[in-house]
Amino acid sequence: MKLVGVLLEEGVFVGALEGKSIRLIAPRSQFWSNLPSLGTNKGLRDVGLSEASLVSALPDSAKVICIGLNYKEHAREANFPIPETPVVFARWASTLIGDGTPAPAMEPAFDWEVELGVVIGREGLAIDAGRSNEHIFGYCTANDLSCRTLQTETAQWALGKNSDASCPIGAVVSRDESGDPDVGWAATTHVNGELLQNGDTSDLIFSVPEIIAFVSRATTLKPGDLIITGTPSGVGVAMKPPRFLKPGDSVRVEVGPLGAVTTPIIARP
Repeated sequence: MKLVGVLLEEGVFVGALEGKSIRLIAPRSQFWSNLPSLGTNKGLRDVGLSEASLVSALPDSAKVICIGLNYKEHAREANFPIPETPVVFARWASTLIGDGTPAPAMEPAFDWEVELGVVIGREGLAIDAGRSNEHIFGYCTANDLSCRTLQTETAQWALGKNSDASCPIGAVVSRDESGDPDVGWAATTHVNGELLQNGDTSDLIFSVPEIIAFVSRATTLKPGDLIITGTPSGVGVAMKPPRFLKPGDSVRVEVGPLGAVTTPIIARP
């Protein structure tokens, strides 16, 4: 099953992407609190994909937990030592946008980061790594668009990682359909058709089970929460000279079997 959010006149709904149509299942505000009934819900109606305004399928209450410097080659290109524990920061759910939604470049040093997203489907605290799959609903492709100047002006990364409309995500693909990334999924970024990131989840420093076990030590993970797991090497800030996104660019990120997310870059309002 592939889940997307759809903006309609009556609100935001979660629907199942089926070919060129979306089968609406439930209002987004209700969907994640009622996951056990998902299999028995036959849907409300269908919406054509070409007519749909796609938004995040995740609830407004979602925790968006981010892991930095989690690919060996990315840590090296950033001139950081390999972390001994996960580097954790947070995003606001309000920064999540859907495939095709424009993202404003809020500063000149606006950078791309393809990431594997993990969507929680079952509540848990102090989750054992060996049982983490029981708590995963599925996975999605994400782009952790970053304002590098703001990110480095303070000791914390929050402001540079939370500019408006700066985290495009794709359809949430259920585990039964996607499999798991421990087999090694490609993670790529193209800017205006040029391949700039070409990584693989086999280069992750901390695996998905390790990350879930670590972050759930202190916070209860709930259905609809999102963990984005870091980016591979090839970010713009590490290039010589650095290279960044500008209005008029199109950035396309893709992770393994999860599908691509394309984001037009526009000028700051």
